[in-house]
Amino acid sequence: MDRRLITKAAGVTKPLVIGVAGEKRYLKLRRFGLKRLRSFNRQRQAAERLKSEKLGFTLNREVTRHGGLLTELVDEMTPAAAAKANFDFTVEALDAGEVRWWLVEDYAGHGYRIGVHVEDKPRVTAALVRTNLVRPIYARSGRARTVALSSVTDFAFDPATTVITVTAPKKIRDSNWSFGFRFGCSIELWTTTATESRVVIEAPTENRAAKLMSEAEFDLVPSATAAGRGCLIPAVLKATMLEDITFPIDAVYTWVDGADPRWIASKRQLEAHLTGREYHPEANHDARFESKDELKFSLRSLEYFAPWFNKIYIVTAGQVPSWLDIDHPQIVMVNHDDIYDDPAHLPTFNSNSIISRLHHIPGLSEHFIYLNDDVMFGKPVRPQDFFLPNGTVKVFPSRNHRPFGAPTAEDGPHFNLTRNIRQLLREEFGVTVTRAVKHTPYAMLKSVHFEMEEKFRSVYERTWASRFRHHDDIVADQLFHYYSQIVGKSVATSITYRYINIRDDNYRWVLRETLRQRNRSTLCLNDAPTEDVEPLSDEEVMEFLNAYFPVTSSFEV
Repeated sequence: MDRRLITKAAGVTKPLVIGVAGEKRYLKLRRFGLKRLRSFNRQRQAAERLKSEKLGFTLNREVTRHGGLLTELVDEMTPAAAAKANFDFTVEALDAGEVRWWLVEDYAGHGYRIGVHVEDKPRVTAALVRTNLVRPIYARSGRARTVALSSVTDFAFDPATTVITVTAPKKIRDSNWSFGFRFGCSIELWTTTATESRVVIEAPTENRAAKLMSEAEFDLVPSATAAGRGCLIPAVLKATMLEDITFPIDAVYTWVDGADPRWIASKRQLEAHLTGREYHPEANHDARFESKDELKFSLRSLEYFAPWFNKIYIVTAGQVPSWLDIDHPQIVMVNHDDIYDDPAHLPTFNSNSIISRLHHIPGLSEHFIYLNDDVMFGKPVRPQDFFLPNGTVKVFPSRNHRPFGAPTAEDGPHFNLTRNIRQLLREEFGVTVTRAVKHTPYAMLKSVHFEMEEKFRSVYERTWASRFRHHDDIVADQLFHYYSQIVGKSVATSITYRYINIRDDNYRWVLRETLRQRNRSTLCLNDAPTEDVEPLSDEEVMEFLNAYFPVTSSFEV
């Protein structure tokens, strides 16, 4: 135990200086401090049991207090699972109480929403009442009052109660990831008003249609949730809205196992044949090929926060991660020879070349999102964060500006890529680009990639023929970022993201704040070589990844 903690627990407010002469005093104080800590913990646990009994809980689960609520500690939980558990509990209670309900909003990164008639409010609360619960479950009136289910009948007599949200709070053990009211199931109390000319049904909050609707629009029709539970839904909520995205969106990853002996041997053999070529020292830096299983955590983030993807293509040099379930119905493994039509371009160790061939993946959807394996989602995201409903792409310019000048082996590859792309676009369109691209998932259109390949064929072929990164390369993801804006196929906007260079220990505090806040849509743990700084240790990086993404995904064996 930390001596500072012991002295604090023992009531000592001044720091102790423990030397040899003071060791006996320290040990005595340590025993005293530990006894006080144990006594304090016993008192706190007894107090929590008393509070839980007053709330109507008879807990047989391990709990903690989080956000002012008793919260069950669990080993595994995901946002979708937490939301579904709250939804299932709520609708099963309503079904048992013979309360008619309908779906207002399916799982979309937060809790489900259902509707009931306001006249059924007393029956709703009666159906929800529970005592002697073995796990803590709460209800909230709007955003104000929170009660245990043993007291939920109080809401029946409060005219201000128009929404009741039910949640069983959970927290993953030994982490800061919790699932409270954000993932609760909200019961909306809808009203019906009749006039001489019409009947109007009104919801208490906005939905994907409108708060007000006619009888015909409200007509309840059979449907099912995305998870497969049968339900009713107002007819108007099944209509396709202007803002809906209805096209499939694929994910594409590039991945390499840089520790694979056969891959290393192939790389060294090719290097021997290409001696004398001029490369920036960073171009073949080992960091470009190191793997810390980032792909595993990126796939976890995709399942946690972006479950709407169609297929997930993983492009490799014939390698397969040992932990990956290649039989998963969403996973499609793609070898380099599946996307290259000229065998002379393989094997390649040039990520610029590989990225510039991704649109040749067999079966790839028109709309796809390209992710480096070190890019992850940090909180729930929607297709609308990356595409407009008409198919237009959203791109995310950085505030950083790339320097001008001619490409040279003396400068970093990322500078030269922008310079080469800038020259292409200046010659073709008379437009100069300068702002860099954020390290985020890149939304793409397959047809535009084929268009760029045809228009800039000679530059593409030069990049494909370059088996290692070279200062004359272009890279298709960045070219798409600029080209698509010029031709009207994308719009520049923003997304919350966090960039972390794990080879720079100045980012240590960023790593900690990112884990604490969990408020960024996307994260990038880049592995960029940096001079005159120490890298973050592998232990620090793995501790972060396991803490942020603690639950295995269905993509893992």
